[in-house]
Amino acid sequence: MFLLSKVYERWTWERISRHILYWCSWWGFYALVNTNSYSNGSYVDWLLVELFVLPVKLTITYFVIYYLLPRFSEKRRYFLLLFLTLVLCFLGSMVLRTMEICSLQSWLLLSHELSCAWGKAPFFVFKMVYKALDLLFVVSLVAIIKFIQQQIVYERKTKNLLTQKLETELQFLKHQLQPHFLFNTLNNLYGLILTKSEKAGDMVVKLSEIMSYMLYESNETLVPVENELANLKNYIALEKIRYGDELQIDYEVLGETKDKKIPPLVLISFVENAFKHGPSSNLEISWIKISAEVHAQRFLFVVENSLPLSESGKEKKSSQVNSGIGLNNVRKRLDLIYGEDYGLQIVQEETFLIKFSINYQ
Repeated sequence: MFLLSKVYERWTWERISRHILYWCSWWGFYALVNTNSYSNGSYVDWLLVELFVLPVKLTITYFVIYYLLPRFSEKRRYFLLLFLTLVLCFLGSMVLRTMEICSLQSWLLLSHELSCAWGKAPFFVFKMVYKALDLLFVVSLVAIIKFIQQQIVYERKTKNLLTQKLETELQFLKHQLQPHFLFNTLNNLYGLILTKSEKAGDMVVKLSEIMSYMLYESNETLVPVENELANLKNYIALEKIRYGDELQIDYEVLGETKDKKIPPLVLISFVENAFKHGPSSNLEISWIKISAEVHAQRFLFVVENSLPLSESGKEKKSSQVNSGIGLNNVRKRLDLIYGEDYGLQIVQEETFLIKFSINYQ
């Protein structure tokens, strides 16, 4: 109930009760301190005195925290805020001193010694400075609490804006990936249709399963590993329909995938890149190896493929893996989700190799 992190937007009964309890605590505390500090006046007398001066403290405090603080702290004009607060506390001490002389002696049933002491003391005394400092202490404590709450609200808003921005960017990148993948697959399907291949129907079925996963099951920042690998299996099956048994494809999964989560549609980008740039016109010498290792705290995914030969058949061509939006898209998404807490190694020598590793969040 009394956590500083709890910020109210309206004046609910809970909020009002917190304020009442806070000021009642101050009321009783000051009465007790004054009773123990001065020989004149009983605890009841000081309760009455503090009850009379409490409205002055309330007025100055709420004016500072609900009028001055929001206006000057937002513009970072802290020195002007402090100056105005000091002026208000000084004026408040004058009001309190006036109340002591003109009102409290005659209206309240104070002890005779205390009334005489107040009546004989001059208006501008050291106690007036003490009252100003006392008001400053009360106001500053509440202002600090209010300032901390303002910072909490600001940090929450900033965090929400960053989260919304992150989600928007992730959705944008993912929506870029879907047309990119669909375009490549439709090109392959078009080729099968032109050749009147019976495999076109199977390709449509696999494509529908993949698109269903992309549209309905990959909307979260992280998805179960088993779902992502199942979608990847469908994609590999789709490519096998395209290339048949001529292209050597090795795919294995090691480890228990239950209760593990990774970003969606990342693995398929790596594998799609291998199928797009790896196979050459001579499929007998082309191959693709895919492995996923699911450890207790870490996920490792490796894709390696042969490089196609040049037209002379002697040198291996550049696979142009930096072109297009596939791998660049994946890098941006991983940066948004993990920052620098992931591993992505891309090596092109005799073969093209991608190693991707993350720790589970």
